[in-house]
Amino acid sequence: MKRRVFLGTVGSMASLGTLAYATRDPDETLAVRIWFSERAATYDGVADRILEYLEEVFALEYWTLDVSIGGSVSVSTEDAARLTIRGEWPRAVAAGALGRRDLEPVSDVNLLVTDGEMERAPTGYGIPHIASVGGARHIAALESFDELVDDDARLIVPYATPTRSIQVLVHEIGHALGLEHEHGVAFRRDGAVIATPMLSSYAWDPSYDTDRPHCGTAIPSTDDRKRKLSLAFSSCARRELAAYEGGLFSNGTARRTDRSLPERRNRTR
Repeated sequence: MKRRVFLGTVGSMASLGTLAYATRDPDETLAVRIWFSERAATYDGVADRILEYLEEVFALEYWTLDVSIGGSVSVSTEDAARLTIRGEWPRAVAAGALGRRDLEPVSDVNLLVTDGEMERAPTGYGIPHIASVGGARHIAALESFDELVDDDARLIVPYATPTRSIQVLVHEIGHALGLEHEHGVAFRRDGAVIATPMLSSYAWDPSYDTDRPHCGTAIPSTDDRKRKLSLAFSSCARRELAAYEGGLFSNGTARRTDRSLPERRNRTR
């Protein structure tokens, strides 16, 4: 499906009063709620591991962070990207906002985690305030944050399927907050190329347009260097997050609005 058509569909739901937007005052709480597909919810510790990592990654000075678990939901597929691209997850969030199903959205980020595979793109998808991502089994297998993370400032982790899965989860939340791929960077350190969340594995994708500007810097040549990932957002991504004023609801209540979703390039692997 073409992105313009997809966003137009979701935007039409907004114009019918399904979704609404509100201005967010500085220093407010950033609300993030995580749901799981029924299959994803069967992995022991997956919720605790996500909470642990998000509380570290999103503990920024711009807000007080409130990360919560919404429970499990029945879905038609574990293909996380398809659930958002085809509108199933956005419609579920919309229905919950209107009290039409047992699902209570929050104002900033509503993320669905599935047991979808993480080898073939896209593995997730994000639009403003709504996103979905696979990899539940891999996230459940993650080591604890303190055991795994190297460098407290840049939150550097090894390149492996579990760490890539949690980074893609962070990536999708970034999209839900308005970030794009151009807010991600890659840099060299100690013989490795390290990619930040909004660039992620695109740093090593030969089909990706490396000439695109990323925070005003070029993506360095990988040259068969070791791969690593950073869970910390780049400086330009952090500036964008500092300016974030979005909100899905007005005072927690859905209302009629004529504002459709803005067109963004939010697709991810």
